[in-house]
Amino acid sequence: MVIAGPPNAGKSALFNALLGRSRAIVSPTPGTTRDYVEAELQIDGLEVVVVDTAGLRGGTDDAIEHEGIGRSREQIAGAELVLWLEPADAEPTDARPSGALRVESKRDLGIRRSDWHGVSAQSGEGLDNCARRSPGRCGETRRRRGSGWRVTAIERPRRPRR
Repeated sequence: MVIAGPPNAGKSALFNALLGRSRAIVSPTPGTTRDYVEAELQIDGLEVVVVDTAGLRGGTDDAIEHEGIGRSREQIAGAELVLWLEPADAEPTDARPSGALRVESKRDLGIRRSDWHGVSAQSGEGLDNCARRSPGRCGETRRRRGSGWRVTAIERPRRPRR
C-alpha cells in the first residue's frame, strides 16, 4: 500500500499514525521526505507493506528531490493499492493516479472534498476506517519490473484462539 500525494499532504503523518509510532520524519517544510520509507503493518489479519513516499510535484530544481519523486513514481507503478492524499487546507488537484483510493488528509482543518475518505493524523479521525478499507483492495504477490518478487499484501490464516 503506497501513500502518495503532493508535498505537505500529510503522507508521513498518516504513515506514522497507521503504524502507531514515529517512523518517518514529519515537517511543515515541503520536500522533507526524499526517499520512500517502508514498514510492515497487520490489518485485519493481513500483513501489509506500507510505503511513505516523497511529495509529487513538477518543476523542482533540486536534484535530490527530483530523484525522490522518480522513486515515488516507481513505487506507485508497482503498488497493489495507492492511497492518494490531498490535504483539506489546500485546493484540489487533478494529479491523482487512476485507480487510487482518494483520501483527504488533515480533516481536523476542514473539508474540501466531501466525497473523499477523510482522515486526520492529529485527531485520529478516519484512521481505523482507512486502514480497514485499504487491504480489501490488496491481494496476491505481484511481480515488479526488474526487482524480483514484491509482496504487497499476503493473507495469512488466523490461528484459533485457545
